[in-house]
Amino acid sequence: MNGGPIRIAVDCMGGDRAPGEIVAGALAAARAHGLSLLLVGVPEAVTPLLPHEQPGAGADPPSPTVEFVPSDRAVPEGAPPLATLRAMPNASMSVTMRLIRQGRADAAVSAGSTGPTLLAAIREIGMLEGIRRACVGRQILEIHPETFLIDLGPTIDCEAHHLVEFAVMGTTYMRVFGGVAEPTVALLSNGREPGKGNKVVKQAADLLGRSGLRFVGLVEGHHLMAGEANVVVCDGFVGNAVLKTVEGLGREAAAWLRRELEGIVPAARADEIARRLIAWTNPIDLRGSLPLLGVRGHVVMAHGASDRTAIHAAIGQAVEAVRGGFVERLRAALGDMREHLGRAKMHS
Repeated sequence: MNGGPIRIAVDCMGGDRAPGEIVAGALAAARAHGLSLLLVGVPEAVTPLLPHEQPGAGADPPSPTVEFVPSDRAVPEGAPPLATLRAMPNASMSVTMRLIRQGRADAAVSAGSTGPTLLAAIREIGMLEGIRRACVGRQILEIHPETFLIDLGPTIDCEAHHLVEFAVMGTTYMRVFGGVAEPTVALLSNGREPGKGNKVVKQAADLLGRSGLRFVGLVEGHHLMAGEANVVVCDGFVGNAVLKTVEGLGREAAAWLRRELEGIVPAARADEIARRLIAWTNPIDLRGSLPLLGVRGHVVMAHGASDRTAIHAAIGQAVEAVRGGFVERLRAALGDMREHLGRAKMHS
């Protein structure tokens, strides 16, 4: 990061409501945080949305510093990510990530399709030293924001060392974003007794026990729901299934509650209770974004349906990552973990 305002690159073409809502949210966030924006997109689509006044300190609130960076359109929904990115080297998400590599941006935000955005970040920015897989994670229950589940989809087939890396990423996230000084780590399994789990979980449990992290062992699904650990680790196949189950259960339970409460409590009160239940089990609707973990830069992936409020929040998370030195702290935490495992191997 340079000595001036934080510089955020925003993919204006990604997302269901691009580019109008993306640009509006980015400009609002820039005013709120005093940012410098690099807005990436197709010229004829984005330039009419840009502010015409010159930036200056006299405005109230001050006009953000805005630079437009031309690109091609976003990768179409459902297109094969790798082949399409090769055929579209200047797709909006690729150009956005490239600005980090070039040192022009401190962080990037995109509401584009998850697969192409993730792949564009890996191709343009690269992975942190020793990290084999990028991943995403988040708090899946608003009633337990102190619990972070990782991975949620990108890495379907894992080896034990991937799960250990996920644990380091999750603990660093909770330190920077969750305010937890010494996060506890658990592995999601089919029982909490030692020796439970498949081969990969057993191997990962052994490594985590020697990693220097606060590993508390195995947990089952109901322990995850009760918030018994700060970071719960699993592969992306399991994590995505858990995430979608929780989200779906919350929505179905809310619909059932509305039916059961009909005629018993006022309709407005029933709707309020149902909305709270959905919010507790679908916090992505509130948070609106996920940091991409494992790449050599600060990247936030916003929900595809993001409106200007969600984009504002996503950029706020990117700012928090930059100010908290997330990538630098993750790099240091990975080094500590490898040192612990190396010492443990020497003494075994």
